[in-house]
Amino acid sequence: MGGRLSMPRGADGVNEISKPTSPRLTRGKGIINGRTIMAPLAALTMACLLFVYTRTSIRAAKMNAKKHREADGGQISWHKESMRRHGQIDKVDNDRVTIKEALMSDISRKKEQKAKVKDAGTKTERSTEEDELRKMMGKHD
Repeated sequence: MGGRLSMPRGADGVNEISKPTSPRLTRGKGIINGRTIMAPLAALTMACLLFVYTRTSIRAAKMNAKKHREADGGQISWHKESMRRHGQIDKVDNDRVTIKEALMSDISRKKEQKAKVKDAGTKTERSTEEDELRKMMGKHD
């Protein structure tokens, strides 16, 4: 099952096998197995998840800071923030919903961009010469 880790020496003191020819060690032939596919796939998946998590958490932190600035009157007051965290004054509304808002803002922004592109494709502004030329060619909107 397993191979030898050491090579037996010949009579002249040199290894008997001059060049290791194990199929596991050669990379030039392009071995495709579970490890060569799953390892890069797992790395790509982790990288994508990390990217989405960092973008979402940064956006959530920005939205949270904006809510606290608005509650404090334009600039974050660390004294008021400390009082909020210790229950001495009321907390900011919807403070814990920011991650969900950040995820949903990405989705809604993409939908809005698609709608803008779709609307831009249908509403093209043409000059009067272009309109006359299109009418002559028989193309109508």
